[in-house]
Amino acid sequence: KYSFAKVDFSLLLLYLFQNPFKISLKFLKEKGETDVYVYGETPLTTLDKILSHVEISKDDTVFELGSGRSRTCVGLHAFKGCKVVGIEFVPEFVKKANKVKRFFKVTDVEIRNEDFLKSDFTGGTLFYLYGTCYDAAFIKKLIKKFKKLPKGTQIITVSYSLNTFSDEFLFKVEKVFSA
Repeated sequence: KYSFAKVDFSLLLLYLFQNPFKISLKFLKEKGETDVYVYGETPLTTLDKILSHVEISKDDTVFELGSGRSRTCVGLHAFKGCKVVGIEFVPEFVKKANKVKRFFKVTDVEIRNEDFLKSDFTGGTLFYLYGTCYDAAFIKKLIKKFKKLPKGTQIITVSYSLNTFSDEFLFKVEKVFSA
């Protein structure tokens, strides 16, 4: 889709001389975080696979937890027409994504600079987590937050089922596929 390609290309250009992994690492070190290697991105091939396997409609509000450069946020909106809320901890990523979003007049995509363990998830019908870099303690905290979501809320995770991190069987796994 051209609408996605032009925004995505602009997001990539903003990092031509700044590696996003290094930006994240520097920010987390400056904040005094102990786990500074938590940056990961959803490859577009993986996003394409998710979009072909998961039912997402224009009526959904998708929360991407850890949206990084927000490429997935823009892709979800462009290809599925859904509302998207990206939650990102690194301010530089949010600033740049919002700049591109304003330039291209992208609507129904909101990028917030927040800690998603403290974010308000009101209105979310689907949550996406590319959580390959988070440790077990962090995922357990997130599960406590997910337990408060309305029944029927969908959660997409990359690499593992959230049930792996819980003593209770809290989540119904509907699909597993390689990407």
